[in-house]
Amino acid sequence: MSKHGSAEPLVTPVSVILTLLATFLIMGITSTSWEFFLQQRVLPSFGISLETGSDAAARWRFIITAVAFATLSQIGPALLLFRLMRRLDKARVAVLKAREEADALARHDPLTGLANRRILREQLRKRLSAAPTSGAHSALFLIDVDRFRAVNDLHGHSMGDLVLVEVANRIKATLPADAITARLGGEEFLALLPRPASIETLGKLAHQVIVRISAPYQLNGLDARLGATIGIAVSPDNGAEEMELMRSAEAALYRAKANPGTYRFFEHAMDRELKQALRLQRDLHAAIASGGIVPFYQPLIRLADGTVAGFEVLARWNHPVRGHISPEAFIPVAEEAGLIGQLTTLILRQACLDANKWPAHLKIAVNLSPIQLKEASLPDQIYRALRTAGFPAQRLEIEITESGLVNDVNTAKSILTSFRTAGIDVALDDFGTGYSSLQNLRSFPVTKLKIDKSFVRSMNSDTQSKNLIIGVLAMSKSLGIATTAEGIEEAAEGAYLASIGCDFGQGYLYAKPMRGDEVLTFLATYGVVAA
Repeated sequence: MSKHGSAEPLVTPVSVILTLLATFLIMGITSTSWEFFLQQRVLPSFGISLETGSDAAARWRFIITAVAFATLSQIGPALLLFRLMRRLDKARVAVLKAREEADALARHDPLTGLANRRILREQLRKRLSAAPTSGAHSALFLIDVDRFRAVNDLHGHSMGDLVLVEVANRIKATLPADAITARLGGEEFLALLPRPASIETLGKLAHQVIVRISAPYQLNGLDARLGATIGIAVSPDNGAEEMELMRSAEAALYRAKANPGTYRFFEHAMDRELKQALRLQRDLHAAIASGGIVPFYQPLIRLADGTVAGFEVLARWNHPVRGHISPEAFIPVAEEAGLIGQLTTLILRQACLDANKWPAHLKIAVNLSPIQLKEASLPDQIYRALRTAGFPAQRLEIEITESGLVNDVNTAKSILTSFRTAGIDVALDDFGTGYSSLQNLRSFPVTKLKIDKSFVRSMNSDTQSKNLIIGVLAMSKSLGIATTAEGIEEAAEGAYLASIGCDFGQGYLYAKPMRGDEVLTFLATYGVVAA
């Protein structure tokens, strides 16, 4: 029984037959009563005389004939009425079913079957309003699925939908039976559950959810690993009203995303950080869409002869209100907001267009985020940008940091191998500051090492820094890998690095990062003529 009414048909063949039988019975009783009883009393009162001589057989023939004709006369209209009522019934049932389906869609996510945002918020409001009298407080888990976009981009939306359904099933299976789990959209989920007596219990439960979601996914030939990051907020500590508690969970998730695969509880300082980050994120999105972030270029000098070998491409953002915003401030925001791919494409495409105006032997070096090395679709994005700009792959160098190699080794290796096959050089940036390992040089197709500027700046005063540089150069030469020293500010530093075998140099000694329209003027000072 639906709350909108019964969906059972009102008219059936049995009801039609019963109607005809009832008609036959009523006509029979009426005709018999009239012929044998009523007419003898009724007609004389109107001055109508009765015929004499009519026998009982004739009367019964009259009754049977009248009833038969009356009944037959009802069959046609009854069948027409039956067909009409059946159509009306079907329409009524269809309307009821549509109402039920619309009600289900309004309350549940059509893909996963989980509650949707509206229902969870209603339940959260009810629980929070009842908490002062019941004493039952609530907890929120805001769950973001890591690396889902890469699966969706690489394998398509159909496979992505299957993965999301599996993620939903794993979350439901991990959380308590009295938890309400909703899909907010995309790869974000929200769980509402009773607050336990111990906050540590929530931390353990969040860890279990992360472990469960991070287990391998093997669906229809897919073999992938995802992850999860969770922000946790509890009432009444982090909010006694629905929107306040939701905002606290969002702030906790934002902080947790600095270390994907972890969970964080809300702290009040996070709210201010989240508001600032959201403003910056909004402005960054607009800047990327409008081309407000532009490439600057810092020259790479061949130390052996002092000639220009190419330029490193650096993103610069001059905010209309806040002025210059450092890449150290907006790059992490772009990574967090899922905008890093769009930003890279924007900068790379413009750099290629600029470099098309330079001599053909000059290369450009573009930095990639460690997050991008988890996305198997990255090479296609880079190749598409090169084709759009008409720029040869052999003039491109990709710079990566070692942290990007350890997160997803297989995917990173596949991406870099694809780059090398296409003729793109691969430089390992900031070598010596992170996960420096000979294993990385053996496992990944690296063509250049960039010695971090911290070692260059301290090599004159720190023997260890100087020895490390000498060791890196000797190792690189034995492996056939080129080297670049960053942060060169004095001519003596460049001369010394050249004398011990460093191939390229970069730093303020040669030039600060410059706009695209300044590059040709700079090249002229080095005697390089434009193409």
